[in-house]
Amino acid sequence: MRDSGPSGAAFAVSEMIGQKLDRFELIAELASGGMGTVFLARLGGAGGFQRLYAIKVLHEHLAKHSEFIEMFLDEARLAASIHHPNVVSIVEIGASEAGHYLVMDYVEGDTAAQLFLGAAQDKRKVPMRVILRIVLDVLAGLHAAHERQDDEGHPLEIVHRDVSPHNILVGVDGSSRITDFGIARAATRLAVTRSGQLKGKLAYMAPEQARSEAVDRRADVFAMGICLWEMLTGERLFKAEGEGETLNRVLYEPIPTPRGTDPDIAPEIDDVCMKALTRDPDTRYATAAEFADALERAARALDLLGSHREVAACVNDILGDDVKERRAELRAWLGDSERRNATTSSADSSGELASHPGALVSVYVPPLLDSGLLPPVDRRKARGSRRGGVLGAAVGIALLASLAFGLLRRPHASPEGAATAMPASAALTNEPPAGRTAEPEPVPLAQATPVSVADEPHPSLSATPSASASPSAAPRSASAAAAPTSPTRGPAPAPTARPLHAVSNPAAGTPSSTSGAPVDMQSNPYR
Repeated sequence: MRDSGPSGAAFAVSEMIGQKLDRFELIAELASGGMGTVFLARLGGAGGFQRLYAIKVLHEHLAKHSEFIEMFLDEARLAASIHHPNVVSIVEIGASEAGHYLVMDYVEGDTAAQLFLGAAQDKRKVPMRVILRIVLDVLAGLHAAHERQDDEGHPLEIVHRDVSPHNILVGVDGSSRITDFGIARAATRLAVTRSGQLKGKLAYMAPEQARSEAVDRRADVFAMGICLWEMLTGERLFKAEGEGETLNRVLYEPIPTPRGTDPDIAPEIDDVCMKALTRDPDTRYATAAEFADALERAARALDLLGSHREVAACVNDILGDDVKERRAELRAWLGDSERRNATTSSADSSGELASHPGALVSVYVPPLLDSGLLPPVDRRKARGSRRGGVLGAAVGIALLASLAFGLLRRPHASPEGAATAMPASAALTNEPPAGRTAEPEPVPLAQATPVSVADEPHPSLSATPSASASPSAAPRSASAAAAPTSPTRGPAPAPTARPLHAVSNPAAGTPSSTSGAPVDMQSNPYR
């Protein structure tokens, strides 16, 4: 990890790796500077979706400057409206316990500063065609930002104010993008001390910006001229040992030509670069597009206009090992993160998840129907089956209820002897019994043997012993007994009170036999 200042700040940055910043999971530190620390972050989604972002978290001490935070938010909101292939877009602006942060698109590659530093360390030069393509891409992105308008068509007058090789990202796809829009103006305001001294990247400032004068898009044109000069020569233009000497070179000392440092540079390219470095803004290129047009005409005339494929090959040649190492570290971290999540999920769940060593276990277990593990169900058939199931359950409940009620309604035995069981046919007959005795029917399986109560008579029974009830008529068949009785028309007879159980009345001479069930149960086909 790069040193980001005091040991406490560095410890805080290391502690943030692997933690959540709102919806984003911080994976690794990409860079650190005076404004903040840039993290590689991951945003996960459904179905294993994930996307990588670069998140710049502002340093904690900057939150104490309310004026800086207010200006930072204003500028960041404007910069978030810039959408161009050569501009690193600001996706989101947020604030959390860790501080304010910017969410930007992640560009796989490295900065132009690292690209040229790597070439210098290998004692190589970046090809001229690649240099010109990088500069043309950045100028296209700058012009898109300068031309941005609001919803009513008024120019937003966006100025980057911090164009430098450190803010130019060269991707492995061969495209170059300008980044860090939206914070340079606030940083400039913060850099002005009470004594009026200016601190910051003086080596890439236009003279009017170094004098704290009003700036416009032409300040970015001057800064891009400095970048072109240094890429062509491989040396620093204004950078000196101290800030005072650097400022003096920016404001007053003669600016050397690129050809004065490297005679192999074509005069046409040299002229374009020097016009961009004119200290008078009125004689400088008025727009980034004008600068790009002049540079492209010179490059075409000299057959020095490189392609994105050539840039990608150069990045792979110089930074290929670094990119591969970063990819391997990213894959390892993502694998460890998935395994940690799977372990945590299995520990928190009531069951046990068995996984092959090294396998990634999903934390989310989808429903069987939704995941396709079971075939889909026809909703109409399901409704029909539900209705059939409900009807069957109702029939079963009615059978059980009638059986239980029949058991309770069976005649009890007299205290002096057990009564003879009443046939089912007599139980369904409302007429008094006839003179002849009918053979009793076999007791159906649905009926149970009546229980004798030997302790005491039922309260509804007479004090005299009861005789066996005689059937009133020939027994009907089982189907006839099970069929419900059809109701007859005419006035309904007045209800007569009946005892709870059928008994014989010896005093009257005729038995007062009734069915062992209430009227509403006599026609119940399930009894």
